[in-house]
Amino acid sequence: MKKGFTMIELIFVIVILGILASVAIPRLAGTREDAEISAAVANLRTLLGDAASYYVLKGTFTGAKWTEITSVPLKKTDGNAIDATAPAVGAAATANLKVGDVNDCIGVHVVDKNGNTPAHIKFTKKNPATGVCQKVLESKPVAAYVDSKVNNGTNDGIANAMAISSNTKIY
Repeated sequence: MKKGFTMIELIFVIVILGILASVAIPRLAGTREDAEISAAVANLRTLLGDAASYYVLKGTFTGAKWTEITSVPLKKTDGNAIDATAPAVGAAATANLKVGDVNDCIGVHVVDKNGNTPAHIKFTKKNPATGVCQKVLESKPVAAYVDSKVNNGTNDGIANAMAISSNTKIY
């Protein structure tokens, strides 16, 4: 008599593996999205900390390049990576924080102190309707950064900006 598995035993094993896979695969997809959100939040925190450190050290952003301020991977408005020549201050200085597959989820721009307006980092919501990007923008720390206001001596202040100084609170 030959030893081995019968066809019915093999079919049962395949069915059980199929059921396990159908339960596990959706959970793994959710885990990937959570990891992308966590990475984006961590990158934004690092960027803010780096910008605050740079400003406290140098006292200005004038002439600064993004690669001098932070090592966080940023994108230009055209989707290409920020290089060593990309300015951090000026009209064309906005860099984009990549979230998941979205190259321009959050725009960031540093601004020097000017009169009553302290040095600050300005945020722009680029693609808020996109899945992972929307979830990043809704997360508590990112919402605190992006929806904050900088006091510039007027009642309105500067919306979607966070003051940068030695006492900048990084959530």
